[in-house]
Amino acid sequence: MNNHFNELLTLRDVKGLMLVSFEGQLVLKEFVGSFAGEPKIDDSLALFIHSLRGAREIEVFYENGRIYIRKTEIGYLFIITGTATPMALVRLNCDMFVPAMKKMVKRDKFKGFFKKN
Repeated sequence: MNNHFNELLTLRDVKGLMLVSFEGQLVLKEFVGSFAGEPKIDDSLALFIHSLRGAREIEVFYENGRIYIRKTEIGYLFIITGTATPMALVRLNCDMFVPAMKKMVKRDKFKGFFKKN
Protein backbone atom coordinates (compact mmCIF):
# COMPACT_ATOMS: atom_id res chain seq x y z
CA MET A 1 0.00 0.00 0.00
CA ASN A 2 2.90 2.36 0.67
CA ASN A 3 3.80 1.99 -3.01
CA HIS A 4 0.66 3.86 -4.05
CA PHE A 5 1.33 6.67 -1.58
CA ASN A 6 4.94 6.91 -2.73
CA GLU A 7 3.90 7.02 -6.37
CA LEU A 8 1.53 9.89 -5.62
CA LEU A 9 4.16 11.77 -3.62
CA THR A 10 6.77 11.44 -6.36
CA LEU A 11 4.56 12.99 -9.04
CA ARG A 12 5.69 16.43 -10.21
CA ASP A 13 4.57 19.28 -7.94
CA VAL A 14 2.68 17.09 -5.42
CA LYS A 15 3.04 18.74 -1.99
CA GLY A 16 1.50 16.03 0.14
CA LEU A 17 -1.52 13.96 1.03
CA MET A 18 -3.84 13.33 3.93
CA LEU A 19 -6.30 10.53 4.58
CA VAL A 20 -9.18 11.69 6.77
CA SER A 21 -11.90 9.42 8.17
CA PHE A 22 -15.57 10.16 7.55
CA GLU A 23 -15.70 11.46 11.15
CA GLY A 24 -12.98 14.03 10.40
CA GLN A 25 -10.13 12.24 12.19
CA LEU A 26 -6.72 12.34 10.57
CA VAL A 27 -5.65 8.79 9.62
CA LEU A 28 -2.50 9.55 7.64
CA LYS A 29 -0.54 12.67 6.70
CA GLU A 30 2.49 12.72 4.40
CA PHE A 31 4.12 15.85 2.99
CA VAL A 32 7.08 16.23 0.67
CA GLY A 33 10.08 18.07 2.15
CA SER A 34 9.39 21.07 4.31
CA PHE A 35 6.14 22.15 2.70
CA ALA A 36 5.44 25.46 4.45
CA GLY A 37 1.73 25.37 3.66
CA GLU A 38 0.98 22.28 5.69
CA PRO A 39 -2.67 22.61 6.77
CA LYS A 40 -3.73 22.85 10.39
CA ILE A 41 -5.97 19.98 11.46
CA ASP A 42 -8.86 20.94 13.74
CA ASP A 43 -12.57 20.27 14.36
CA SER A 44 -13.62 22.20 11.26
CA LEU A 45 -12.27 19.31 9.18
CA ALA A 46 -15.13 17.09 10.41
CA LEU A 47 -17.61 19.73 9.30
CA PHE A 48 -15.97 19.95 5.88
CA ILE A 49 -16.04 16.14 5.49
CA HIS A 50 -19.74 16.17 6.38
CA SER A 51 -20.38 18.87 3.77
CA LEU A 52 -18.98 16.62 1.02
CA ARG A 53 -22.13 14.48 1.37
CA GLY A 54 -20.58 11.36 -0.09
CA ALA A 55 -19.09 12.95 -3.21
CA ARG A 56 -16.82 10.52 -5.10
CA GLU A 57 -14.22 13.07 -6.19
CA ILE A 58 -13.72 16.82 -5.99
CA GLU A 59 -11.07 19.10 -7.40
CA VAL A 60 -10.57 22.47 -5.73
CA PHE A 61 -8.59 25.12 -7.60
CA TYR A 62 -6.88 28.06 -5.97
CA GLU A 63 -4.31 30.62 -7.02
CA ASN A 64 -1.14 28.52 -6.60
CA GLY A 65 -2.39 24.97 -6.76
CA ARG A 66 -5.12 22.42 -6.32
CA ILE A 67 -6.53 19.98 -3.84
CA TYR A 68 -7.85 16.73 -5.27
CA ILE A 69 -10.24 14.91 -2.91
CA ARG A 70 -11.14 11.27 -3.48
CA LYS A 71 -13.58 9.13 -1.49
CA THR A 72 -12.21 5.82 -0.20
CA GLU A 73 -13.61 3.03 1.98
CA ILE A 74 -12.50 4.66 5.23
CA GLY A 75 -12.68 8.35 4.41
CA TYR A 76 -11.39 10.96 2.03
CA LEU A 77 -7.93 11.17 0.49
CA PHE A 78 -6.75 14.77 0.06
CA ILE A 79 -3.90 15.27 -2.42
CA ILE A 80 -2.36 18.76 -2.27
CA THR A 81 -0.66 19.77 -5.51
CA GLY A 82 0.81 22.71 -7.34
CA THR A 83 -0.37 23.87 -10.73
CA ALA A 84 2.12 21.70 -12.68
CA THR A 85 0.88 18.35 -11.36
CA PRO A 86 -0.42 16.01 -14.09
CA MET A 87 -3.91 15.37 -12.71
CA ALA A 88 -4.50 12.45 -15.09
CA LEU A 89 -1.69 10.59 -13.30
CA VAL A 90 -3.13 11.52 -9.90
CA ARG A 91 -6.52 10.11 -10.92
CA LEU A 92 -4.91 6.99 -12.39
CA ASN A 93 -3.00 6.34 -9.15
CA CYS A 94 -6.19 6.83 -7.15
CA ASP A 95 -8.10 4.50 -9.50
CA MET A 96 -5.56 1.79 -8.66
CA PHE A 97 -5.26 2.65 -4.97
CA VAL A 98 -8.93 2.87 -3.95
CA PRO A 99 -9.85 -0.74 -4.95
CA ALA A 100 -6.73 -2.03 -3.18
CA MET A 101 -7.79 -0.12 -0.07
CA LYS A 102 -11.25 -1.67 -0.27
CA LYS A 103 -9.77 -5.18 -0.24
CA MET A 104 -7.57 -4.33 2.76
CA VAL A 105 -10.51 -2.93 4.73
CA LYS A 106 -12.47 -6.11 4.09
CA ARG A 107 -9.53 -8.15 5.40
CA ASP A 108 -9.20 -5.72 8.34
CA LYS A 109 -5.47 -5.26 7.75
CA PHE A 110 -5.59 -1.48 7.71
CA LYS A 111 -5.30 -1.27 11.47
CA GLY A 112 -1.65 -2.25 11.41
CA PHE A 113 -0.85 -0.24 8.31
CA PHE A 114 -1.90 3.07 9.84
CA LYS A 115 -0.68 2.26 13.34
CA LYS A 116 1.31 5.15 14.82
CA ASN A 117 4.82 4.34 16.00
